[in-house]
Amino acid sequence: MKEKSAKYFPVLIDLSRYPALVIGGGTIAYRKVKNLLEFNGNMTVIAPEFCDELINLLNEMKIDVIKRKYEKGDIKGCKLVFAATGDEGVDKQIYDECIEEDALLNVADVPELCNFIMPSFIKKGDFTVAVSSQGKSPFFVKAMKKKIEASLPENIEQITELASEFRNRLMKENLYSNEQLRNKLIDKFLKTDWDSIINENGIEAARQTMNEILMER
Repeated sequence: MKEKSAKYFPVLIDLSRYPALVIGGGTIAYRKVKNLLEFNGNMTVIAPEFCDELINLLNEMKIDVIKRKYEKGDIKGCKLVFAATGDEGVDKQIYDECIEEDALLNVADVPELCNFIMPSFIKKGDFTVAVSSQGKSPFFVKAMKKKIEASLPENIEQITELASEFRNRLMKENLYSNEQLRNKLIDKFLKTDWDSIINENGIEAARQTMNEILMER
């Protein structure tokens, strides 16, 4: 029977409940830490040495640091681990301990030691798009990410906030349970050129337009 290749399930994790452990101090570890901070991640970083960019980031964000090599026992109690040591032997030790501790592990550039992988992502405020090829073609994902990002509205962060306010109003005003009316109002919202309204008259004008849509019952 042919062995099935891994299929990774896309999921968003509340990092405030799952503090991360980053093992490594080079440029790859720096990128991991930077990405985690994009989502308000709490973490500890273990490495004997750190690159300049990572030193600056660790100091600026007051991240917990353990300045030494990885030791067995470091994984205990951790559920989310990123290994970027560049040492195959150390990565394998980390993998073995993560298996023992039932921890999720991502090892930079060593997919066979990963039980989760990181997608490429676009984050604009609360609007987040993750792009992945299941780890099979990073160059293609990079190209698609650029295309997707270029297609987004200029004011996507503010439009996302408006969409959240709009949904909350639908629910608060008991409009959400009426499927026909709800779909009509949502369709009107989606067809509105929010970018132009915000650029020409500002966010308050956009809110006024949103109020007018909600009055169309």
